[in-house]
Amino acid sequence: MSNNDLDKALNQLTDSIRSYRQSDLISGDSLISHLQTITGILYYLEGVRSEYHQKWQESLKKGILEGLAYNRAEHNAHLEVPELYKLRHIMTAAYEVVGAIRSTLSWLKSEKQSIL
Repeated sequence: MSNNDLDKALNQLTDSIRSYRQSDLISGDSLISHLQTITGILYYLEGVRSEYHQKWQESLKKGILEGLAYNRAEHNAHLEVPELYKLRHIMTAAYEVVGAIRSTLSWLKSEKQSIL
């Protein structure tokens, strides 16, 4: 995974979330489309995150085998693989957006059923 691919995926995620925030929250079709796009990107990023986590673990193991204290080896691993930290925080926020979309869809569904 190159940083260019990661940046491209993160930009797509940002654009999708921005589009959701500017959309009509009453349109269920629009919300479903945004949900599908965002969850698709998050699925891809989960694979990317696992690759970076593997690199982080290898860096941590290397540091420990070199005789570093665990805390120092962990610190060095974070410095060597900063993408993991970045992904963890961005993806957590994106999952919050997914939860908000699902809540809105659920509310729309209950309102539609109460009208019928």
